[in-house]
Amino acid sequence: MALHKKKFTFDDPEDSYWNESGSNSSSLFDDLPSKQWAARTAMDNLFDQNLTENGITKTVNLAASGDAAIKLTNEPTQLREKIMDEFISKKNTSYKMDNVASPHRMATGPSAPSIVSECSASSLPSDANRLDLDYSRLRAEHRKLQRHLETVRHDRFRALDVKEAVRHMLKGDPVSLDLYRSKKDKMQLLDAAIDIVDGNVIQTVVLFLKRTLADSIFRDILLRKREAAEEYIAYLKQTKDYEELTTTLFALGRNADAAMIEFSAAIRHQVIDQKIQALKKCSHSGFSDPQLSTENSLVNDYINLLERQIPIDNADDQSRADIFKQLPKNARLVGQSAIATFYYCCLYHYDSQTNSLACPGRMREVLRLSEKEFVWISVSALVRLSRWPDIERVLQPKSILGALQSRGILNSKLSCPFSWQNLFYIMHSNAVQPPKDIVIECLVAQRDRLKLLAYSSKLVPHTPEAYKSLSALSNTVCT
Repeated sequence: MALHKKKFTFDDPEDSYWNESGSNSSSLFDDLPSKQWAARTAMDNLFDQNLTENGITKTVNLAASGDAAIKLTNEPTQLREKIMDEFISKKNTSYKMDNVASPHRMATGPSAPSIVSECSASSLPSDANRLDLDYSRLRAEHRKLQRHLETVRHDRFRALDVKEAVRHMLKGDPVSLDLYRSKKDKMQLLDAAIDIVDGNVIQTVVLFLKRTLADSIFRDILLRKREAAEEYIAYLKQTKDYEELTTTLFALGRNADAAMIEFSAAIRHQVIDQKIQALKKCSHSGFSDPQLSTENSLVNDYINLLERQIPIDNADDQSRADIFKQLPKNARLVGQSAIATFYYCCLYHYDSQTNSLACPGRMREVLRLSEKEFVWISVSALVRLSRWPDIERVLQPKSILGALQSRGILNSKLSCPFSWQNLFYIMHSNAVQPPKDIVIECLVAQRDRLKLLAYSSKLVPHTPEAYKSLSALSNTVCT
């Protein structure tokens, strides 16, 4: 039975085997002698073509005879036949050796593709070289990756050079700082971070030293490395770790800064009792330095003010005096400033006894207010209460203020510690404002259109006073 064979080409040497029509149950090592005809046919297909080179046509004919004589124009016929016979005898010898090891393969049928494949592979040196080159490249790349992997594995447990580690941190690459175990390595790492002058890198190294060194050694490093100390202080301020910040500042000898940080942390307490205790602790620790004696006295005054405000505020919350109905409290007294506390005492407790905590005279001594401060605040409160005789007593000279009891027998002139213009401003701004309709009528009577226009802009829209001012402005009489 004749088999239909596909023509062999150089494009795909294995095409004659893998794309062969029909079923193929034979292997690559079937009966070789019985397939000599297939090899001769493959050689016939291989050389049965016209090749043109340098304008000369070379004809290659393959005589398909029993002896398979090969006739080439450029080679002697005997030489070509000798080459084919040696090729076939070599294949026969190798096949016999294979049959001795596998006798059951003797019965298998002819399988031409194996011979054709071998001939094709041997006839394509360019493809083999290309495959060889690709394999060499892949093998070189594999070796390169292996060396890189070995380097990474080795460097994983080996500390980098400090300068290289700092450069990695500057670029944001991860660096294992735990590999720097000795104090010498850590100090070299800190020096390299300081030399690169980057705050984030210095802060990272400083936090690593804080985590891995004893507190005494870490404080000593901060004393010797000013840049590291500044970055650590900035980090503590950012994280609001005031306790560690205060301890660090005291260790660095910056007592004034530490005292102010401790004071600012104390006044942040919302519970008044906790605030007082924190301030007392601040007075005995941070401000105990003799150079901070002035600041320490101010802290003690603030503590005394808070301790006075608490009982006054609690008593006023339970009081049913008419003054609290006439002028209701809109805020608590505790936590207010010294000026606000004295104004509160003048407004609600001006007639209190001298032994009372809220007595204005006693409060003035406690707060150590000046004459100007006393007159300004007391007049502001008395004007709001419309207590004009008391205002005159406040403005009397000190030499006769305590001796005279009534305005009827006062013969001296009034004395103001500041300008009279400021006094009139205080009296006007704190006094009860006149009715709005009266103000509008006065401005209309004065024919002052500009002031009336400015006053009407301050009125609440859609109110009777607003409509009255608009009506007056629309009147041509008011010019």
